[in-house]
Amino acid sequence: MKKFVQWYTKYPGILLSIILLLKIVLFRQVAIHNLSLWGVVSDVAAMICLMVLPALFLSGKAKRVLQYIIASILSLIWFSSSIYYSYYGSIPTYLTLTHMDQVGQISESVTSAIEPYMILYFADFILLPLMTMIWDSKLQVRTHYWTATTRKQRPKLRALIIFALSLIVCGSIVFTSRNIENEHALANRLGVITYQFVVLGEGKTNSGGGMSEEERAQTLAQIQEWFADRDQPDHSMYHGVAEGRNLIVIQLESFQNFVIGLKVGDQEVTPNLNALIGESFYFPRMYQQIGEGNTSDAEFILNTGVYPLGAPNMSSFVEGKEVPSLPRTMGTKGYDSYTFHVNDVTFWNRDEMYPALGFNKYFDTKSFENDHFNSFGASDKEFYRVVMQNFEQFKKSEKPFYAQLLTTSSHHPFIVPKEDQLLILPSSYADTQLGNYLQATRYTDEQLGIFIQQLKDAGIWEQSIIAIYGDHAGLQSKENDPAWVSEQLGIPYHDTISRLNIPFILTIPGVEGEVIDTVAGQVDMLPTIYNVLGIDRDEHAQGLFGIDLLNTDTNIIGLRYYMPTGTFFNDDVLFVPGLGFDDGVATDLKTFENVDIGSDLRLDYDYIMELMKMSDLYSRQLPMK
Repeated sequence: MKKFVQWYTKYPGILLSIILLLKIVLFRQVAIHNLSLWGVVSDVAAMICLMVLPALFLSGKAKRVLQYIIASILSLIWFSSSIYYSYYGSIPTYLTLTHMDQVGQISESVTSAIEPYMILYFADFILLPLMTMIWDSKLQVRTHYWTATTRKQRPKLRALIIFALSLIVCGSIVFTSRNIENEHALANRLGVITYQFVVLGEGKTNSGGGMSEEERAQTLAQIQEWFADRDQPDHSMYHGVAEGRNLIVIQLESFQNFVIGLKVGDQEVTPNLNALIGESFYFPRMYQQIGEGNTSDAEFILNTGVYPLGAPNMSSFVEGKEVPSLPRTMGTKGYDSYTFHVNDVTFWNRDEMYPALGFNKYFDTKSFENDHFNSFGASDKEFYRVVMQNFEQFKKSEKPFYAQLLTTSSHHPFIVPKEDQLLILPSSYADTQLGNYLQATRYTDEQLGIFIQQLKDAGIWEQSIIAIYGDHAGLQSKENDPAWVSEQLGIPYHDTISRLNIPFILTIPGVEGEVIDTVAGQVDMLPTIYNVLGIDRDEHAQGLFGIDLLNTDTNIIGLRYYMPTGTFFNDDVLFVPGLGFDDGVATDLKTFENVDIGSDLRLDYDYIMELMKMSDLYSRQLPMK
């Protein structure tokens, strides 16, 4: 043990690097289940570069302290990435990890994602210092091996050679990966550390806003020309049927479509939504399109009709900008716009996003009594109580309003207090995420049903249109094997197609609805809402990248971030690219079986890549206020 501690004391960087190598293998094998040789080599080379860097400029205790700090930061990155991958299924960017200050507001979700093996990321930082403290006073480190000159020069030369070789390895892997379009595959190939530098170098997290007026005009003209070359559906059906009514949008947290119409035993999981669908336009084949911002990205898409960039989250990206949006368009029609959420408004930078989108007022955690339903605080019951109080005041003003409501009671990890659990579930659901999820969605539906009745009793229902949709998936892949879920529920369940499928319900009291089976994405919600309100696309300043779902029978939508860029749903299949298009996989939306890739899919792929490129150009030209 003495010799080991003596060697560690003399060459701390080498031992720390060996331990970090083991952590790289731990991360790739246990956390992401992808022990790619390229990924390991790339991460090892990047790690060596960082660990050797202090030896180029420092020596002695200062070098050792800095190497220890670097090793600690790298361990924290792999630990955080493991939690993130466990929850979201993708490797985070450095900007994503900078939002760790928000962990306190989703502490239950983070805690539930921590697994026992993750303690190994920090075990050495407990053991090694302890051993050093015990033995350091007894050690006599020999330092006379080198002459006075070589002690100063040879270690630095050796460090420079190692640094250069490692940098060449990283650069070579980056160069040979330059044509990989799939950012998930790219992250796996480059490794966590190298990937961060590539993301930074490519400016993917650039906040935009730096274009001149001339450049902005050219960009908007380019987007307009691109759309002009493509057929757009007309708005002859249902145009203006709800003109002048209040608009109430309800975003349901983690709400997947499979629960709609589902029964467990003889119990409906969503009886109130089931009843509402009978008098509404219901779009059962809608899919999430969020990026890094998750729930806040869903808000952004609904209010803008624009694809999120993937990373960064759009709530941060639009800070300081003036974004063409639903609230601003409604403002030109004499509406006031409000948004309600039981979180602190600083969560996901909403205190900056809401002014950028043009909301007149927001209601956050200070507006609600904390009944400690979950880590967010107030329950949906308390949430709707405050909403109704304000709606009654809005009604007195005799001015139409737009209200965006964000529920939270069905947030991961879906733990509902026993007194609010309304389903009696079989024993096979006990202590499972699926069982908890069904209880949470049942509670969410129950409170929504009560709220709908309150709207009717207050005379607000008939004066409004109501749009309800899920923000993103709820069930996590790692805890819900599709075959097991299918067996438990008695329905087909696919880990991607079913998981990303969210409901969209548009209710216009007095107008008979129908089930519309067209494939849809969240970018399509705003054009559809505009149509029934009698608002034309050109009133939204060129920024709509979806289509009106009431006037089309075919569609194609793109996904990114949680799926590789270039992923799309068309009327028949889900297509997921591999390193590019040619090694991608197409899955039939009905049978869940893989199908052959034809030339028509290539056309769809190229279209989606161009569409999202245009959307990104639009976002990056948004001017600062």
